[in-house]
Amino acid sequence: MPSHRAPAPSSQVYPLAVLALLAIATWSPPAQARGINPILGFAHFDHRDPPPVLERACKYTAQYSCHCKVGTQVPLFNMVSGCSDISEADALQRAEIACSMLCLDSQRDAGGFNGGGGVLSPAHTPGKGVSLEGAGTVIPREGGGYVGFVPRTGEVVGPLAEKEKVGEWLVEQTQVPWLWFAPGKEATPWEDPTGSSAFAQAFWSQEGAPRPPGPCTSFVQQACPLQDVKLGDSVQACAKDEDDARRIADSACAPIRYNALRQKHRTLGIAGDSESPRAPSATVVAVAPMRFIGLLPSSVEPIGPTEDWGTLVDELLERTQGGTVWLSGPPEYYSPKE
Repeated sequence: MPSHRAPAPSSQVYPLAVLALLAIATWSPPAQARGINPILGFAHFDHRDPPPVLERACKYTAQYSCHCKVGTQVPLFNMVSGCSDISEADALQRAEIACSMLCLDSQRDAGGFNGGGGVLSPAHTPGKGVSLEGAGTVIPREGGGYVGFVPRTGEVVGPLAEKEKVGEWLVEQTQVPWLWFAPGKEATPWEDPTGSSAFAQAFWSQEGAPRPPGPCTSFVQQACPLQDVKLGDSVQACAKDEDDARRIADSACAPIRYNALRQKHRTLGIAGDSESPRAPSATVVAVAPMRFIGLLPSSVEPIGPTEDWGTLVDELLERTQGGTVWLSGPPEYYSPKE
């Protein structure tokens, strides 16, 4: 018999708390951001001036015409302005790097990936929980078949009729045993002849737990604050062993929530190290002028709010040991008022 655990009491959803805090708090004058030297670039339209923050933070700037692949969702920009303290040539190179990363991000979302309500592991290692940094995405195509997307390189495979083959390819390419999985409208289960797969899905508790997309022995349901990103209020994990399923449920909530929030907010900038431009693994969100929060894929609780987004970038880079950070929200919010 499958084992079950009822959802725990739901935790607070951070955006409501942040808005309340912003409404009642008495703020000191805006602080000049520190540590903002590593801006790679901000995206914008060519008929608009670059974000004012670049004038304050950068000794040199350069504009790079940024045109993503056909089919990529990029209605918000066609130009990226790079930032450097070395030279205009270096600023141009940094803008090109930022363009590539922003386009890869948009390319992944353009495939119909709707927030990351489910993840799976074709090559599950029991007892390890869910690790999704750098994980690939399996996306169904309207015309049939599935495609696989590698986030750090932009490589795409497919369409293939067997989603399992797409998943195996992604695991090999990313060296991450977990995948983002959007099964689409079809009900065909994930074939798992070896019995090694595991799943985690977001769902609304009042509608009942969903049917797993593949074979499963033990189920665990647990509360997860996903209401504000319209994915549900709980996650269900399934695996061969109940303790393993519980570990999956515990570790899946935060990255599913982070991924959905990152898609919800408008990402137009990148800060970090151009020498190792890996895909960002944390996000700064501007929720109001000079009011920022930090999001980590390992936590449902935000960092902040704070007025100093530069220091927040530094903290996120330190916590994730990452190379870059997404900058989301209106670019004008990143500049102190005159």
